Amino acid sequence: MLCGYGMGEKGHAKTRARDTDELLSILQQSRSLTGALKAIDGDTDAPGFPERLAGYMAERGMNAAQLSEAALLSRSFTYQLCSGERRPGRDIVLRLALVLELTVEQTQAFLRAAQWGALYPRVVRDAVIIFAIQNRLGVPATDERLLSMGLAGLL
Repeated sequence: MLCGYGMGEKGHAKTRARDTDELLSILQQSRSLTGALKAIDGDTDAPGFPERLAGYMAERGMNAAQLSEAALLSRSFTYQLCSGERRPGRDIVLRLALVLELTVEQTQAFLRAAQWGALYPRVVRDAVIIFAIQNRLGVPATDERLLSMGLAGLL
């Protein structure tokens, strides 16, 4: 087992019958929280951070030791992320996304799974990170770009 978790059969997350906009509409129109939660039951079980991490690692044939080295994280911390014992900070999620060569869309879902805000292109630092993700710059190169612009680095 690479990270201790999977995303279901064949490494894929469960497909949903309704998209997020539909679920939001149900919640907005409901007069009762209990009724709303019953109406959206079954559509709220998106994979958590450890499950997404395990899925991305499996897709890339990467184990936790390789991930920790590439993301410049301690092995013990990486294993704690994999097991769900620790919740990663936003910059850790971004470092992992860079190492795993996620797309911007995958990175946004990864951030949501870790309960962090999405990258926002109107924020200069986030714009640099989006550029880095799209161009697969990696952690050190991204950090260098951020620092050269007077922005907080990822390391």
